[in-house]
Amino acid sequence: MDLAHTQEIFEQLYSGFSGYDVARQEKERLGLQEAATTYGEVVPPAFLEVVREATPKEGEVFFDLGSGTGKATFLAALAFPFGRVVGIELLPGLGDTARKVLSRYDAEVRPRLSPEHQNQRIEFIDGDFLQQDFSVADVVFAHGTCYGHELIEQLTHKLKELKPGARVIMAGHTLSSPELAFVKMKVMKTDWGSALAAVYQRR
Repeated sequence: MDLAHTQEIFEQLYSGFSGYDVARQEKERLGLQEAATTYGEVVPPAFLEVVREATPKEGEVFFDLGSGTGKATFLAALAFPFGRVVGIELLPGLGDTARKVLSRYDAEVRPRLSPEHQNQRIEFIDGDFLQQDFSVADVVFAHGTCYGHELIEQLTHKLKELKPGARVIMAGHTLSSPELAFVKMKVMKTDWGSALAAVYQRR
């Protein structure tokens, strides 16, 4: 789907609420202060440009780690031929919001789209992404600007589960692992400024 149509649907889905307000309320409810749970949002054109560097292929599986209200997950689903997209979010309130958007998408948008999009699986999982099975993923995206050193080390180790040829897009940090071959670095604009996004491929 082209950028203009993708952005039109995206704005339709996310009109009427603030992800920042949802995140703030959820962190207050849970008493969380960790930097790793800091909420941020992607800017559609910049995010899609970075994902394009991972050369998504028809039918592949996309994982969004720390998916928040699902914005990056939906953009990936709309713009690329993924067969399945999965958002994984630690804060249940954000996951609930993403699932509400998904219900709206299923009712109002999906029926009007191509068979490819009608058959696409979109799901949002609550929980720690380190506890998920990465072996099924082909493209993994992590907006990890606020991730601490320990979490980056744990994630780097976890990425060993990826199949050979799978790609990783890491925004905000670089990864050092003999299992990951560096592909490209790009500047990715975000709602708060910009971050370096590195693309890797599992050897």
